[in-house]
Amino acid sequence: MWEAYTSTLENLFDIKGRITRKQFWSTFFFNYLFIFILAAVSEMLFALSALVLVVVNLIIGIKRAHDVGYGGWVILIPLFNLIVFCSDSDGDNQWGPSLS
Repeated sequence: MWEAYTSTLENLFDIKGRITRKQFWSTFFFNYLFIFILAAVSEMLFALSALVLVVVNLIIGIKRAHDVGYGGWVILIPLFNLIVFCSDSDGDNQWGPSLS
């Protein structure tokens, strides 16, 4: 799980890329674990990291949508994005080769 998280962070700002379901959920879990720890330490650290977390979650959401064959804009559709985040990879597509 940690390897999936670190591999996601290595290529975080390559928005045109793809991430697997394991990478998405690992990143989601560790980000929120980190922010809850910061919330217990300091409100200021929590506020700053929450802003960063919004950007990171948008990026990993876009990459997850790419992995299942959709454009990144679908994460703006409330219930549809849940289907995207839980779907299996769609093989090779316009955003790159299959990762699984």
